[in-house]
Amino acid sequence: MRDAWCVFRGFRCGKALYVLGLMSVVVGYLGPWVPHKTAALTVTGLELAEFAKFFPQVQGGGIAIARELFYLPLITGFVLVALFAGRSTVRWVRLAVPLLLAGVLLVALLPYSIVNGLRQALAVRSSVVLDPQYVGQLRLVVAGAALILLTPLARRLSSRPQGGLVALLALGGAVPALWQFAHLHPLIAALYARPLGLGWGLIACAAGFALLLVWGLLALTWQTRLPNART
Repeated sequence: MRDAWCVFRGFRCGKALYVLGLMSVVVGYLGPWVPHKTAALTVTGLELAEFAKFFPQVQGGGIAIARELFYLPLITGFVLVALFAGRSTVRWVRLAVPLLLAGVLLVALLPYSIVNGLRQALAVRSSVVLDPQYVGQLRLVVAGAALILLTPLARRLSSRPQGGLVALLALGGAVPALWQFAHLHPLIAALYARPLGLGWGLIACAAGFALLLVWGLLALTWQTRLPNART
């Protein structure tokens, strides 16, 4: 049994485990979390945050759904990609990838109402009025972009802090989103008037975070550093 676990200490296997986890997270997040034979009624992980706000139970506060938490898999996934790029032996990759990821995150997830409000405030030189329903999303996106830009500093960490960081990011990306989905799932099933299973995207995303959690725990146990991205 010990020999089987020792396989994960190898560079190639550790890198494969990490990359496989990242790919599963991204593909799963963009895949269906709510399956349906009609494509228009299929909901991906990315779409759940907007989908959730249209339920009367959520709008009225009867069921507390923190819709911005559905963005955490993507945000933490980007941070984990930036951490991997930070191990590159090529300096421009270590610097350019975090900048690119932070820019994509801001463009993709910054709420339009806040961007438009900021533009109007700058035009007339007045204070910015933030839409309350998007404040949580704004905070998450800004915090995520800041973490991405700080990832090059993680290159200097020893194996155990790196493993702990990856494990925490894996838990932070998966648990809150799955928790919110557990609250939202009965509402979706009632709306569709049929029992709903779990989409393959949800399963793949959760499995990817599980692999990254395993990598982090193995790094803590075996003192294996984050594999270099030989780009």
